Amino acid sequence: MSKGRPATDTGISIGQVFLGKYRVEQLLGQGGMGIVARCTHLALNEQVAVKMLRADVLSDDDATARFMREAQAAVKLRSEYVARVSDVGTFENGVPYMVMEYLDGQDLGVLLEEQGSVAAQWATDLMLQAAEALAEAHSINIVHRDVKPTNLFVTWRPDGTSLIKVLDFGISKSPMGTDMQLTQTQSLLGTPAYMSPEQMRSARLVDQRTDIWSLGTVLYELLEGHRPFEADSFSEMCVKVAVDEPEPMVNAPPGLQQVVLRCLAKSPDQRYANMAELGRDLIPFARDEHAAQKMVERMVRMLGRQTPSPSWEGPITNTALRTPVPGQVRDFKSGPIARAQSPVAWHAGSDPTAVPLDIGTLREPSAAAVAPIDVTKKQSRSGLTIAVVASVSLAIAAAVMFYFKQGDEPATNVTSPAAAPVETK
Repeated sequence: MSKGRPATDTGISIGQVFLGKYRVEQLLGQGGMGIVARCTHLALNEQVAVKMLRADVLSDDDATARFMREAQAAVKLRSEYVARVSDVGTFENGVPYMVMEYLDGQDLGVLLEEQGSVAAQWATDLMLQAAEALAEAHSINIVHRDVKPTNLFVTWRPDGTSLIKVLDFGISKSPMGTDMQLTQTQSLLGTPAYMSPEQMRSARLVDQRTDIWSLGTVLYELLEGHRPFEADSFSEMCVKVAVDEPEPMVNAPPGLQQVVLRCLAKSPDQRYANMAELGRDLIPFARDEHAAQKMVERMVRMLGRQTPSPSWEGPITNTALRTPVPGQVRDFKSGPIARAQSPVAWHAGSDPTAVPLDIGTLREPSAAAVAPIDVTKKQSRSGLTIAVVASVSLAIAAAVMFYFKQGDEPATNVTSPAAAPVETK
């Protein structure tokens, strides 16, 4: 391996060449376990992103397992909405690496920091793309388990339209058997603010519906500019996710609010059963409903299911979430929801030869479809009981999360601070 001038204290040097073909051009970011560098593939003269395990965690079997899990999961997925992995191996110094496509853009975490919220149509389109990527993963029994804004990267097609790339399958759950080989302390992997109630109990006992919860949380945040549950500590976040109703939504059309709230149902059985069902109910809010229908059709085929039923019983919600609040009535064609537009204007395109997918009557769910729940009983539970549960089980989990939730940077040209061990705000 050739040497160059040191770039940082990571041991990676600008100009350094790995395996005789990958020359380091720039350090993009680093996290608790990984480093991402922009490199040039010398034979192809192509820019790539190379993610490698930090040398100081090579002795950590769990870190190595997570790294290889991410590579193995990503390489199985062919969706254009997943960051493509082209090579996996070990450098001459024994450090594992994976080579990914180099992405030009920013993750949704940065976008939210800059804009606060985005227009409903753009948010819907982005989530439909992410849903298609996750549907492919679910079709081969891979559950992501860490869907959050920083793992959803926005880049651009040549025609200027935006494109989501799902990143970081490092803590995904797969049928390959490696999940049960990780240590018991990793059973709470994830980012608390985006974790479902069942994932907070056990990351090993979740299915694809935990990703539906997480994607719903991201959609909520894109629409409202804040998360549905805010807390000052990990234990408080766990209690809020398990017990409280989401903060009322005021920036989104009522029908889209209902879709989000169904994603955030406490019981997995009351959420959408799969990404195709979620995608179906997002169609009316997409910029191009015909294109959205085609995406849902692909999801249905990937999941090997019949077309989902066009009817549903509605999300579990608080009456306050669907009751207009004085002074908070929104004109959804202007105001906050239209304030933050896509950085690049949409280019409407249509395929005159395409045949729309017949998935039943596609309409905005009516308010009557939403069944309010009595939250009085839930809120009247003994505070002592909640405190005991939180202090015993969740305090232990908080310590676990502090160690394991050290985020790795995505394969991008945007350098941002490494993720905090536990995200609570």
